[in-house]
Amino acid sequence: MHIKMLDNGIDSIKNGFKNYLKYQEDPKKDYYILKQAILSTHHGVEILLKCILYKQSEFLIIDNLRIEYKKAYKEKMDLGLENVFQTSYASKIHTITYMEALERVKYFTDILLNEKLERKLIELNKIRNALTHAEVAIEDSKIDETFENLLVDLDILFLRAFGTEYKEIYGYSDIKVNYDKYMNFLISNKMDVKKDVVDALLKALEKAQIFEGQEDIIYINNINKAKIFLKAFQKNQIFGMDLFNGWCSGFAQLSITDEEHISILAKDINNKIIIKFKSMIIYIPKIESNDSPVVILESDYDNVEPENECFVKDQCGVKCLEGLCLENSTRTYIYDQERIEDFLCQCEYNENFKIPNYWSITRFLSQKLIGCFNIQGLAYGNFRTLLDYSQKMTGEILAKHLKKN
Repeated sequence: MHIKMLDNGIDSIKNGFKNYLKYQEDPKKDYYILKQAILSTHHGVEILLKCILYKQSEFLIIDNLRIEYKKAYKEKMDLGLENVFQTSYASKIHTITYMEALERVKYFTDILLNEKLERKLIELNKIRNALTHAEVAIEDSKIDETFENLLVDLDILFLRAFGTEYKEIYGYSDIKVNYDKYMNFLISNKMDVKKDVVDALLKALEKAQIFEGQEDIIYINNINKAKIFLKAFQKNQIFGMDLFNGWCSGFAQLSITDEEHISILAKDINNKIIIKFKSMIIYIPKIESNDSPVVILESDYDNVEPENECFVKDQCGVKCLEGLCLENSTRTYIYDQERIEDFLCQCEYNENFKIPNYWSITRFLSQKLIGCFNIQGLAYGNFRTLLDYSQKMTGEILAKHLKKN
């Protein structure tokens, strides 16, 4: 068997990442999956730290310059080998420990190892030692605390250390590592809107613990994660909106109203749309383009109050409830068309009628890819056409289709 040092470390890191994500998604929380995540991540970190040192000098990864190493070094030079691990003395050479590798990277290289990441790597070593030396009794919260953002921080560290030799696990890491380069490109090309959007997007991805990168498709069926992303991303951004039924808006705001529902306030058409959340798809465009990130929302089947069931209609194959929301001393919803027409007549023809604040309200009640949302001022591509193409798809199927294409 022959595996190069860098490839060996990358493979272990990938397995560590894969198993930790698998453990997070496992409702049973299988500790054996977590164990593999810890051991693989620890091994990958140790090998890649040594790889950083090896790039600078082979001597930096050797524990002690014993006679076996000296003989190996001479054999390497005589035979023109790449390193001493290809010599006949390879099994007798002792390399430094995990902790020594960590200290040497800190003091003998120009790699920036921040205190927070260093503490996490020290804690990872303690957890790994507990796993390999005796019966294990570690608080889950301690492991979760150690692994929180650890994988992406390592991804960024090794991408900075190895450049193109290292294939990042998360596309997000590339954006973080090359952030200054991307910002300078956008500034020099006077792409101010895109620059602000990229800043907001990075913050939203971080807060929501989403680590995909450029031209990635992200499928989210967790409303809490969707809420965190939307709240952070929309802080200073304005969405444009295209719905499946042809409705458009140049000023749409998305917000999670409760544990199940999301509202879309289209201010320029004075309409609020409410759906039961099923899923959300996010498309991240190339940074050095004028393309907008795109959000696609999918609604789920929903119920209405018994007294309003008689007002439910069909709109383009989707059940919906249309009405008005009146804001007097209390908020009142009207779905009876006769009462709506009467109210609108009063507004238009009765001079003595005090018109309250009001807006249209539409509640979509079927499972449907409801609409696409993009940032105003940036290119939108063919996502409007995509709504027509994906009429009979679920969000999950569309996300898989987009990832393939």
